[in-house]
Amino acid sequence: MPDNRQRGQLEDFVASMIPQDDPVWPLARRYVESIPEPGRPKTIIKAQVHAWLAARSEPLPMGTAIKAGEFDTSVPQVDDLIQWLRRLFTQ
Repeated sequence: MPDNRQRGQLEDFVASMIPQDDPVWPLARRYVESIPEPGRPKTIIKAQVHAWLAARSEPLPMGTAIKAGEFDTSVPQVDDLIQWLRRLFTQ
């Protein structure tokens, strides 16, 4: 994870920025979780985030969606990442 404390992948971090009241996020999560074995993705969170992105009114790749403001960047994890990056690159 970008905070170097929690276990996870980039998609775990990105999922934390999906707006809490987004009506599509629970649907994307349930959709991926309902895929029967053996076809279920091995990395559930990655599939859930990309299913959510695919279901947007204008589907965007993750990086483009971040730049387009599709995510809630006011969550504390974003501030922590920004502070860490500033310390890393200003020393």
